[in-house]
Amino acid sequence: MEIEKLFEKVEKIVRSAGNLLKELYFSSWEVYHKGTIDLVTTADIKSEEFIKKGLKEITPDIPIISEESFSEKERPEGVYFWVVDPLDGTTNFAHRLPWFAISVALLEEKNPVLGIIYNPIVEEFFYAIKGKGAYLNEKPIKVSQKDRLIDSLLCTGFPVSKILDSPDLFIPLFKKFMTKSQGVRRFGSAALDLAYVACGRYEGFWEPYLKPWDTAAGMLLVKEAGGEITDYFGNPYNPFLNTIVASNGKIHSQIIEITSKYHPDYFKPYRNPFPTVDIIIEVEDKIVLIYRKNPPYGWAIPGGFVDYGETLEEAARREAKEETNLDIEILYLLGCYSDPKRDPRFHTITTVFVAKGEGELRPKDDAKLARFFKIEEIPWDELAFDHAKILKDYLKRKNYGIY
Repeated sequence: MEIEKLFEKVEKIVRSAGNLLKELYFSSWEVYHKGTIDLVTTADIKSEEFIKKGLKEITPDIPIISEESFSEKERPEGVYFWVVDPLDGTTNFAHRLPWFAISVALLEEKNPVLGIIYNPIVEEFFYAIKGKGAYLNEKPIKVSQKDRLIDSLLCTGFPVSKILDSPDLFIPLFKKFMTKSQGVRRFGSAALDLAYVACGRYEGFWEPYLKPWDTAAGMLLVKEAGGEITDYFGNPYNPFLNTIVASNGKIHSQIIEITSKYHPDYFKPYRNPFPTVDIIIEVEDKIVLIYRKNPPYGWAIPGGFVDYGETLEEAARREAKEETNLDIEILYLLGCYSDPKRDPRFHTITTVFVAKGEGELRPKDDAKLARFFKIEEIPWDELAFDHAKILKDYLKRKNYGIY
């Protein structure tokens, strides 16, 4: 595929869609609610229809993921697919705040090869082609060269679907960066935030729970401008992950040192230790271990947090089912483990049960893999948390008949 020739055609489509948004911005439109504070306007819909029509004309065989018409049941097939946000910053647009953009990216598998972000009000047209650099209105752009977090200007956003119900999961990280940087801006368009990192106006950006159409084009811009993109833990990023950190690269490790402690899937805003359960599941002469999908990576005993209102035994049965698909019969309580360092993310106190498992073993939830291990096959050097200690206690008691 000749990306550079394709870019010329896509540029015309995006600029025309930008003119449409500009006309609507200075006229009138209707506003609808997708959620309590999650808006969509007739401008979003008209822009999306225009862009999708144009892309289908020039690339009829390439599927399109677009914000306002996307369904979770529809997954693109094939190597290439478009990712489109026809109006990123809808709330700003609805309030006549001129901070919004069109974002269009062409992905090869999960990697963007072409990205465009266009703010038609200020007429800033950002674009990048993989391996060809990043540009703003035809001029090459590069990330900033600041190397200290305290000298850096950062930007972020909050997930509209979660901020009303769970503000304590997101505000502490914002507060932390306010005290560690020169300042934090929150303007309401992730696409423009990433473009501004790429051209050196911001040094860094972080945000959880964005969608592919929010980040795909901006991801390529930052990388082509010399910056760095990861998740909150510093792992390689793709637009289908649920956290993103973008920076000039020079302050990236300083940002990750902080974000890694505040991932909203794991961060707990309260200071008491968290009750968890772990279940050593026996099936004949083997035990079940899962390989974790999320950090800390490694093989682990199935388990997880105790939900409010659950007994420990109920939590053990639920977690076993959620992670391994097995039904269990609890045999006995092995013990409790409370070392504050047993979990590198936060302080947990776990209750460990030994149980008999039945059913079809299948990895689910936090489990990337799930398999049976004979005792002599246990991968001791690859065990996460303090699970080597737990399993050694289990074997010692099992061998000596101490229950």
